[in-house]
Amino acid sequence: MKDLIQIFIADDNGLLREGLVSMMEEQEDIVVIGQAPSGREALEDIKSVRPEVALIDIGMPDKDGIELTRILRQDAPEVKVIILGMIDLTDEIMQCIEAGAAGYVLKETSFDHLVKVIRSVHRGEAFCSPQMAASLFTRIAELANERMPKIPPGSVKLTARELEVITLISEGLSNKQIAQRLFIETQTVKNHVHNILDKLQLQNRLEAVQYARERNLLKKEK
Repeated sequence: MKDLIQIFIADDNGLLREGLVSMMEEQEDIVVIGQAPSGREALEDIKSVRPEVALIDIGMPDKDGIELTRILRQDAPEVKVIILGMIDLTDEIMQCIEAGAAGYVLKETSFDHLVKVIRSVHRGEAFCSPQMAASLFTRIAELANERMPKIPPGSVKLTARELEVITLISEGLSNKQIAQRLFIETQTVKNHVHNILDKLQLQNRLEAVQYARERNLLKKEK
């Protein structure tokens, strides 16, 4: 007989919670080892019984699902948390992931789908629906853009030589190859690259090329 997946269910909606418990117990590979109607009770019980997977409602009294997940990540990191949410909101999903949740499932999902998510998370896989993945990629792109230095157009002037260097970098040339192309020393190229990154407040050559492309600074071949 294969090992049973031990789960805990926390939801302040008694009807929903009892319904989930009843349906879960019909699964051959799942056993419910505890349940709670509030975040405070869930925290104490989960730390005591140590389930493998915890289904936690995001909007419980005392402690909501996100806060509870954050605490469990510190006090019971072996417990994999699946948060039950009401709305597919990017910010809410991001908060759940940052708190340490392994999955986020809408309450409107089918029971069969929920069971599949439980099994997936139990295997060590994080769950994210295609819609959620799209939202996450959008948010990650926004965060990356926010971290890019905001340099007012025209406030930074690159020299003609620096523009030549950054153009050659965009062509994939190494410092040595750039030095050979421009008939200068390799150390001089390194100095130019350092000055470019310092002026533009960037971290690496790739960011510098991206900056130059977005502003049409790359020198075109004649």
